[in-house]
Amino acid sequence: MSTKTYYHEGIGRVDITRRKGSKSISLRVKPDGVVKVNHPWYVSGKEVVNFILKNIEWIKARQQKMAERKVVYSMGDVIATKYHSIQILSVPRGKLEAAITKTKVVVTIPPAVDIESERVQHFITRVITEVCRDEAKLYLPQRVYDLAHKHSFSFNKVFIKNLKSKWGSCSSVGNINLNLHLMRMPDHLIDYIILHELAHTREMNHGPGFKELLDILTNGEAKQLEKEMKIMSKNVLRIN
Repeated sequence: MSTKTYYHEGIGRVDITRRKGSKSISLRVKPDGVVKVNHPWYVSGKEVVNFILKNIEWIKARQQKMAERKVVYSMGDVIATKYHSIQILSVPRGKLEAAITKTKVVVTIPPAVDIESERVQHFITRVITEVCRDEAKLYLPQRVYDLAHKHSFSFNKVFIKNLKSKWGSCSSVGNINLNLHLMRMPDHLIDYIILHELAHTREMNHGPGFKELLDILTNGEAKQLEKEMKIMSKNVLRIN
């Protein structure tokens, strides 16, 4: 097996690998945008280049999709949730797996596994999501009840969801939907989102009445808390 690298003006770095076991030319785009091409030993360099050029538009589209991804997890990353610390660790042997204790989750990545691959990134995302889901079910409904009781709100039910582009919502019948990834937020921002949705049980739009109510509930800090949420959202919410 041998690998050569060249750069194409339109798509950047391309790693071309000749493999004895390959039966056809194949390519993929890594999360960082690098193009990986494998080809059989008997295929000429010219044929490989023509194959790449033939697939330029597909490659560009795939690179754009990769560039739009909001989170790419790397070796050594630590993701903090309300009750757990999720660590991504390199191990000398073993397999891709996640082990959980009372306060820690360890995702192990052996040498043969490419952490940048879509499969591994999806696995890590799924681990984080399930940890947050369990925590959210334990914490959020009770917290909604506590804040509703404190501020004399009434609501119907609380639903925990893996929302992609928002932190919560409130239906016309008083059902409150909350994003499970709130478990990656500090307590004061979790409370802000809950209060936001509780306020909608009285004011269903975002008009002056809603803004005034939310500002009272947050001791005049609604605008500042909203700014904090927007900043945090870039690192937590996967809006795609």
